[in-house]
Amino acid sequence: MVRKLIRRIVDGVAKGQKYHLKVVFCDNSTYHSTRLGEPDVTIVFRNRAAEWRMALGGVFEFIESYFNGDVDIVGEQGLRKLVNLGYRKPFGRFEHPLTLVKRRFLEWQQNNKDLARAKRNAAFHYGLPTALFHLVLGDTYGYSEGFWKEDTRTLDEAQHNNFDLICQKLQLRPGDRLIEVGPGWGYMAMLAAEKYGAEVTCYGLVPSQNDGMRMLMESRNFHGRLTLVEKDHRELANEPSRYDRFASVGVHEHAGRDCNEQWIRSIATGLRPGGIGLISSTFNIRKRPTNYCTIKHIFPGGYIPSLAETLLLMEKYGLDVRAIENRSYHYRRTVEQWLKNFETNWERIHAIDPVRFNEKFRRAWLFYLAGAAETFEAAREVINCYHISFVKGHFPGKSRSTPIDRIR
Repeated sequence: MVRKLIRRIVDGVAKGQKYHLKVVFCDNSTYHSTRLGEPDVTIVFRNRAAEWRMALGGVFEFIESYFNGDVDIVGEQGLRKLVNLGYRKPFGRFEHPLTLVKRRFLEWQQNNKDLARAKRNAAFHYGLPTALFHLVLGDTYGYSEGFWKEDTRTLDEAQHNNFDLICQKLQLRPGDRLIEVGPGWGYMAMLAAEKYGAEVTCYGLVPSQNDGMRMLMESRNFHGRLTLVEKDHRELANEPSRYDRFASVGVHEHAGRDCNEQWIRSIATGLRPGGIGLISSTFNIRKRPTNYCTIKHIFPGGYIPSLAETLLLMEKYGLDVRAIENRSYHYRRTVEQWLKNFETNWERIHAIDPVRFNEKFRRAWLFYLAGAAETFEAAREVINCYHISFVKGHFPGKSRSTPIDRIR
């Protein structure tokens, strides 16, 4: 019965698609989704328990078995091809009842409404050794979409282009007080201070990541007005109307489920009337859960917010949206480079800490990066990356269509 169910799942996923699947069960018996040609992806079950998990527990139980080494996925870019198939079929969108229960429990357990919990959640991912992120992200340590102009050749160039573009969209001028929530390792903050003369304050929640940023500032001989503090976005409530500019790049996803309103309210509090802000983030159009394996293994407390809900909240708190730009093409190209770097540098990553960076970690991150690359390419997927540019307050007598770069 179990193998019959697996065969039905495999046929359902592969039917009418370009990739041919082969399954090898734990007794070495095999099944093919089609008899034409060699398989593109081979799924190998190492034990009977993994077969039961897939048959009765759904897609994320199968993925967990893969993380644990109870399932192997064989073939050139086999995992990515399998994710691609899942996105193109209802099987990839359906949440099994068991997964639903486990996800809701994790969301309750990890909820960022508790500040101490939010700090632990952030440290789980961003507290990993700085050397790992250097090997994956490159010299800018940029952990968001790049900007791939026609003449852009490298990941570092693309990341620099994007950070410079954001500074331009913010219309930074010497002396502007810029608050960046979640500066990562500080490339954009340093650019804003040195090139544009801004007075920058960074809220960084993870102590070890902040230490990494200070190390980079020193190694780059940074000269500029930049203050890095260990604070959460909610602490902007203590600095009403202090800042001329606001930016968060690739961080809004970490506000967390049930915390989107807090995030928007904090921006509206900290930004002065007439101040300009930009949020760069991935969004669903409507509210949808973030997948179970991601919040368990990669980003605890994370939540892909709803664009529609976010815009309504911005209106509620007086943040006047002036431009929304889809940057998904650039995100996809960037993630492709991260995935390539991770695979190429895996032995060096493993050597940093062989206990922490073990085979389970490798498989989880391959799923994370390959899944992200497919997310921004899949025709049926609804997650996109956007730049949202806005101004605090409305201005009678000015056209609502006035470009943000003309508003001061």
